[in-house]
Amino acid sequence: MKIKILTLLFIFVSTSLFAQDDWQTFAKDNYSINYPSDWEYSDQNPQPTVAFMLYSPEESQKEDRYRESINLTVEALSMADYTLDEYTKLVLDQVKEKIPTAKMISALPVSIGDVDATNIVWSADFGNGTVLQFNQLFAVKDRIAYVLTFSSTEAEYDKYIEDASKILNSFKFTK
Repeated sequence: MKIKILTLLFIFVSTSLFAQDDWQTFAKDNYSINYPSDWEYSDQNPQPTVAFMLYSPEESQKEDRYRESINLTVEALSMADYTLDEYTKLVLDQVKEKIPTAKMISALPVSIGDVDATNIVWSADFGNGTVLQFNQLFAVKDRIAYVLTFSSTEAEYDKYIEDASKILNSFKFTK
């Protein structure tokens, strides 16, 4: 019996270690993030505040024509001294105003190392028959707001959330 348990434990640990070897790290300024090697990194910013994009494997868009992604938005708050709660409320109020179909699913306090953060999950119907679901981490550090966003179709959210959560949870401040 001990041999079976030790064998299973060895397989589990080996699999976990092997899976971690297949990840890459992106580091810039005062943060880093890890992502699977089959995800694609891009620093071509669709908006000035977007620091980077991570795209799921291309085959993710085969069924629903949507490629799941994670992005980091960085916004200097030098003109206002927002707390995490104030900044999160401001952003969520803007989302509700611009996207009336937005529905909040959960909001939980978390941390990124020793920095307080908020994890928000919400969804919205954008009117074209596609409901998108978002998992966001909000943090404010040194008067800069950091928002990590995983976006997926609602239909495939559960399929990608495990990898997305590992990626989001790997984000850390290095300074």
